[in-house]
Amino acid sequence: MTAYTEQCSRSLVTSPAGVLEYLTGQINCWFRVQQLKHQVARERRQLLLLSDAELRDLGISREDAVAEAHRGDLPSDRLRKHL
Repeated sequence: MTAYTEQCSRSLVTSPAGVLEYLTGQINCWFRVQQLKHQVARERRQLLLLSDAELRDLGISREDAVAEAHRGDLPSDRLRKHL
């Protein structure tokens, strides 16, 4: 089970109010994940704008920065904090 499903899953109840609450929670969780994806992608793109000296200060090589910028996943620790 992923952090997303752990944080966003709720037991479905049969009443209309319960179903609405469940769907609202799922939609809100989806929007938070999308927002985090956008933020992480922006941060990774910003790595490419750093000079080699700035990357060295961070202990990151240019190759590491390029590899990080092309990753598509979300850091699980940030996903857990964000949800």
